[in-house]
Amino acid sequence: MTVPRIGLMAAITFMFLAHTASGQDTPKVGVTMGYPSSIGVIWHLTDGVAIRPEVSVAKSSGEFTTTTSFSFGGTTTTNTSVSTTETWQVGAGFSALFYVSTHDALRTYVSPRWTYTRLSSDSSSSLPQTGTAGHANFVSGSFGAQYALGRRFGVFGEIGLGFSRTVTTPTPSTSSLSPGVSGSITGRSSSSTLGTRSAAGVVWYF
Repeated sequence: MTVPRIGLMAAITFMFLAHTASGQDTPKVGVTMGYPSSIGVIWHLTDGVAIRPEVSVAKSSGEFTTTTSFSFGGTTTTNTSVSTTETWQVGAGFSALFYVSTHDALRTYVSPRWTYTRLSSDSSSSLPQTGTAGHANFVSGSFGAQYALGRRFGVFGEIGLGFSRTVTTPTPSTSSLSPGVSGSITGRSSSSTLGTRSAAGVVWYF
């Protein structure tokens, strides 16, 4: 093999390795974990735009004990009832990040965000079991900053303004009020909230 051919092959190899290293210097996809509790994926479409889908799951439970006492004719009767409540929240969301400035390892961005959450709650006690089901929509706009602590690890924080609307309905149930008489619980409630929003988290890039 002649020297020119060796030089040409070396040059091509060097260009290929340089291109690979350059691509590795700017990871495009990563995993995010943030508070409020959520896990997502961040994907940099370009140097100035990224998208961040996310999911969240939360379960809470509680127990409430009620004690009542009645006195009649010198005799005191005490009754105790215990009720338990279990609540699930499962959500999915989507954010778009538009980077507006870069200062060394610090990048700032603005981000519109939307999330949808399914809600369910069950309560049981000495009375028939009852529950609710519903959903919530949340939209927000935030200003954020992302700081790279390393090539594949960073932290971010956001603050902004958000609006949420929640709709719930009782789970259909029928109870016996007295022999031969029964009743059912139906209805619908909705609420809206406007307020500030803040979030923080970490990013691991592949």
